[in-house]
Amino acid sequence: MKHLLSFYFYLCVIAFSLSASDTTTIIILHTNDMHSHINKFSPLASYVDSLRKKYQNVFLFSAGDIFTGNPIVDKYKKPGYPIIDLMNYIGYDVTEYGNHEFDYGQNILLNRINQAKFPFICANMIVTSQSILEQPEPLTTFYTKDSLKIIVLGLLQIGKNGLPDAMPEKIKGITFKNPLKTVKKYKSYRDSCNVFILLSHLGFKTDKKLAAKYPFFDAIVGGHSHTVLPNGFWQNNTLITQAGHYTNYLGLLSIKLVNGQVIERSDTLLPLVMDTYCHYQTSKIIYQYNQNLELHTVIGEAKKDITAPYGLGALMTEAAKDRTGTDIAFQNIGGIRLQKIPAGNITIKQIYELAPFENTYVTYNLTPKQIKQIIKYAYNIHKKNELVASGIKFTPVIKNHRLQSIDISDNKGNPLKKKRYSVTINNYMASAWKLKFLKYGNNTGIKDSETIINFIKKRKLLISNRLCF
Repeated sequence: MKHLLSFYFYLCVIAFSLSASDTTTIIILHTNDMHSHINKFSPLASYVDSLRKKYQNVFLFSAGDIFTGNPIVDKYKKPGYPIIDLMNYIGYDVTEYGNHEFDYGQNILLNRINQAKFPFICANMIVTSQSILEQPEPLTTFYTKDSLKIIVLGLLQIGKNGLPDAMPEKIKGITFKNPLKTVKKYKSYRDSCNVFILLSHLGFKTDKKLAAKYPFFDAIVGGHSHTVLPNGFWQNNTLITQAGHYTNYLGLLSIKLVNGQVIERSDTLLPLVMDTYCHYQTSKIIYQYNQNLELHTVIGEAKKDITAPYGLGALMTEAAKDRTGTDIAFQNIGGIRLQKIPAGNITIKQIYELAPFENTYVTYNLTPKQIKQIIKYAYNIHKKNELVASGIKFTPVIKNHRLQSIDISDNKGNPLKKKRYSVTINNYMASAWKLKFLKYGNNTGIKDSETIINFIKKRKLLISNRLCF
């Protein structure tokens, strides 16, 4: 009830601003990083319906990463189909490409794009003849009921390797330009529209940098970093918005214009709560998609909560090491996609949520120096530890906020010997991380999610957060 009262108060504020005849208010509803989480589409649909009935100019945007994170959607007979079906039903107007749009592979992505009744846009993505995808439009245009023009430009993040955070083999035939250089080309569009919006899958940190350098957008509707901005963030007269992740919030961006000129902007987040504000027909669709009994099969029991990153990371690396028979296994923390397996029954669905990418194991025979290079590379991605390991212990030594060295030992605390150790990593790390020796591993083809499921089935009971079996 509290959320409803806040919502209606916000609508009253907007309604007051509509009193003048020469005033137009544009409402842009926005989500980002939904990652296949469809259960809260029911309150989402209710909010959207309410606003569309009350106001003339309402648009619904997605800032990318529609897919990967809920096996109900990811393991559907047509992967990704349920969430696009629901987005069509609710009436999304546009989405920006996210890095996880490529997770299913280009064939499936093309099917989902063709299924969608809204465009996928991106200005810094170049599709060559080696890809089956079509070149996306860099932007799209909308008009209000009184013919005011809204231009929406899309940009996708790239990492240090010049690619989005996606499996390189799944984006073959596509190149990506630097988004901060690409955006300069579109400055002139500022003068050809009433409202200029950036639909960004760059992350909050990069959005701030972009707004500081190129202050010609009225608002940036952001994604990628899963940032919760309750009322947006102002940078150089640009309102930056982002609505967390997993469809926990619906962003409501209000833009007020007088005589075609923007005079006021504000943003708020509406919590999407299952039991307070639901849409009957959308709930029926979601219920039908959730009828996958196999995913609810119990495979083991956790005596205590197993939490991210180190408890769940240890589960993943112990399973990998056990399956491949190597001395050491690493798991990148970014690939641990579940925050907790609570005490009690463990289901297949939880493991697919934990490891949704169907990564495969790649094995190597590495020297202690090369093992340290992997740890160092991971640390330098975000200037913090990004790995969980089994078979060794390691500690990054930091001085003046810089990585000085890495203390590394076996599980008994002994220094590693001057020999080669067998090591397992996943194929994302093997292909996306720019270490020359990672090119020469053996891809076993063994999937991580299936391995973890079988690992738990064999042991039945997982005792603690650090996994004593």
